[in-house]
Amino acid sequence: MQRLIGARVGLCLGSWVCTASGSSYDCKAPPASLAACTTTDDCTTFAIGCYCGAQPINGVAREFAPDVQSCENKAASMCALGCPTEPGLRTQDGKMVSSGTMISVRCVHQGNTGTCQTYVP
Repeated sequence: MQRLIGARVGLCLGSWVCTASGSSYDCKAPPASLAACTTTDDCTTFAIGCYCGAQPINGVAREFAPDVQSCENKAASMCALGCPTEPGLRTQDGKMVSSGTMISVRCVHQGNTGTCQTYVP
């Protein structure tokens, strides 16, 4: 089981192209394989930066995690949705939990495709 990863500081330019891990990652056009996995070891979590309600915690392929979190941190700093946030976290299995609760991630397979998804154990 994993805990929510901490934010990693990266460089996000005005066009939302982040370079946290040395390669270019476009926040507005993430790769199709963003949450692709073969095993659960391929997965980790990230926190959505701009949201309404409880903060969503989603699964992501480990290789993209630093870039994704940098983009989400940038989104949080510019968020203007105009809706209220709520205490707590929301996982991809639809559960809401209080901050500090263990959130896990797993590789969920449908056919030959695996997707990283968060859940409350």
